[in-house]
Amino acid sequence: MSQSKPIRAAVIGLGRAGWNIHVRAMRDREDFQVIAVADPNKERQQQAKEELGAQAFDDITSLLANSDAELVVVATASSDHANHSIEALEAGRHVLTEKPMATSVEDADRMLAAAEKADRVLTVHQSARWSPLFAFLKRMLSDERLGHVFHIRSGSYGYRRRNDWQTLRKYGGGLLNNNGVHAVDQCVILMESPIVDVFGDLQQILQPGDTEDHVKVVMRGENGRVIDLELSSACAASLPSWVLMGTRGALTINGGKALLRYVKGDLKPLEAIEEPLAAERRYGVVGGDEIEFEEIELEPTADTGVSFYDQLSAAIRNGGPPPVDPATSRETIRVLAEARKGARFEERL
Repeated sequence: MSQSKPIRAAVIGLGRAGWNIHVRAMRDREDFQVIAVADPNKERQQQAKEELGAQAFDDITSLLANSDAELVVVATASSDHANHSIEALEAGRHVLTEKPMATSVEDADRMLAAAEKADRVLTVHQSARWSPLFAFLKRMLSDERLGHVFHIRSGSYGYRRRNDWQTLRKYGGGLLNNNGVHAVDQCVILMESPIVDVFGDLQQILQPGDTEDHVKVVMRGENGRVIDLELSSACAASLPSWVLMGTRGALTINGGKALLRYVKGDLKPLEAIEEPLAAERRYGVVGGDEIEFEEIELEPTADTGVSFYDQLSAAIRNGGPPPVDPATSRETIRVLAEARKGARFEERL
């Protein structure tokens, strides 16, 4: 997408997300120009000056006072997302913040209010919504071979340790705020209904610090659908990443392969037998119940449409919708907060 006037962008925080994701995404585009950065690390500042020709500052306050950036990308520690986003919005800048949008529902609400008052774009980098696999899952929800999807299992597993800032609660670390916010965000969308019940269990198994590395979140929608989400950095087994259970079949995704198993033809109607005796002392259907299944492998990808940065450009220049409506991210933050209620864990090692 080409714009006669590139969007002047600033990136706050030049770490993994700020530099490797956002600077990398914008530096080769014609519709964005990174003109300013802020990071306390002098080496990273110098790299931005040399490679981007950008102004470099120690903090967001100095950047806002001395640059004319239209868009501020907030890629600082999770605990700072809300305050940095609000500061930029109050300075009249559009804001793209990294996930999680905030570390509390109250902070998310403050961000939404600041964006409305400033009349500026606020969006959240919930990039997993652009995953081809996620687009495939959304499409499969309406596949007649599955029938009505009543239960979804989602999981991400590995056995690995870390000891960076993501292990510390004071910075907004933890598995839920890191990879978990993507997974929960996808589940909120796949629910296709307001979420009315949330159960959460958080455990610390392998890593140091004071945050979780093993998570279970179970959600129930107003429509009766249940989604069981499990995320673990302490599981050495290879388990399916997705299972969609429907009234006519099931879809399993494991190791990048999608298997659909569904009933061939129609199921014959059944009525309960009003007699407290099991025929031939056996359970099942009197007279037998022959069910034939079809199994096929599917390609677990689908078109995700326009890219995140294409849509962000259109939102800023043409007044289109933001890539991610921050109100939907606020719902993800609410579910995270519900999952944490009553959660207690102790360091295991």
